[in-house]
Amino acid sequence: MDREKIMTYLEGDILQNAPLLAALTRGTGELVAGGAESALLYEASGVYMLSASGWEAAEAALAALPACPCLVACQAELADVPAAKYGLEIGKNCHQAVYTGGPLPLSGALAIRAPGEAELDVIAATYDLDDRAGLARLRDRGMLFAGFAGADFVGYAGRHREGSVGLLHVFPQYRRRGYGQELETFILNQVVAAGERPYCQIFEGNHASLALQAKLGWVLAEKPICWLFPPEG
Repeated sequence: MDREKIMTYLEGDILQNAPLLAALTRGTGELVAGGAESALLYEASGVYMLSASGWEAAEAALAALPACPCLVACQAELADVPAAKYGLEIGKNCHQAVYTGGPLPLSGALAIRAPGEAELDVIAATYDLDDRAGLARLRDRGMLFAGFAGADFVGYAGRHREGSVGLLHVFPQYRRRGYGQELETFILNQVVAAGERPYCQIFEGNHASLALQAKLGWVLAEKPICWLFPPEG
């Protein structure tokens, strides 16, 4: 494995390869295989991350990995390779957006802090991609925050376990007041302050989220990405 060649490959497209580059910057990623046309990385959350220039390069990188419980493919068109090799199910395609600028101003419309137990109960009831225990771990690691307008709990945002910005949710009765933008800006600024390049992943068809990312200056990668998971049941 030639680390220099892998890094040249990754840095040749920082938008498409944002998850791997971010994990390496945070020190939570370990390169497993790769070369001039691919990179395979293990992230401390238990996720493998694959980027490759084509099918042959993807197959060559995955040859170093006998088993895989969960993987994100930075090129959705290559997802069939790990799906067939490890018996994984292919999830929905996502747009990948990356923020390359500096910190953004906050309006001060919200008080933003770690959620308490009552807020965590509400978050667990309204967010379906993680359970309460997982959400509590995110909170305790400084990766999940609640927004308050006065005494009202209006929504939440944070980072997923592998580092992407997300979990953004504003409760219906508080929408169209700029609270979503405020929450995302808060998280974005945290990531920038840590010396990282923020990235997020948006399901295809989520036009409201795409519009918010564009408003805040995020840039979309050229190709969709997708996640692969163990089969249900």
